[in-house]
Amino acid sequence: MPNADELMELARGCVDALDLSDRREVPSLADVEEQCETQYGELLDTLNEDEIFGGVDLERQQQILDTLESAAGEDKRELVRELADQHTRHVWLMQEAAFHVGLALGLRMAGGRAQ
Repeated sequence: MPNADELMELARGCVDALDLSDRREVPSLADVEEQCETQYGELLDTLNEDEIFGGVDLERQQQILDTLESAAGEDKRELVRELADQHTRHVWLMQEAAFHVGLALGLRMAGGRAQ
């Protein structure tokens, strides 16, 4: 598992790739993902190699979902799909929250103020 300093170094590479010329606008998570796609991918790949939690295999997730949908009776398939959708929303909300907490923390540490 990479340590916090190693993860911060990767995160700084991502931030360095951002266009922050308009200091009145806070970049959205979508802007960050788009503007530093390569660096963000390196950070995610590093986290994905974590020995404690194990990697995330999106293809395997889809195989499991397909298997569950096939195994579920017709009346339960919609529940399986809804569970997958709810999980996706949950992960997205956690990512959004972490992004905004990180942004606020960065601003505070820089002497600015999160607005």
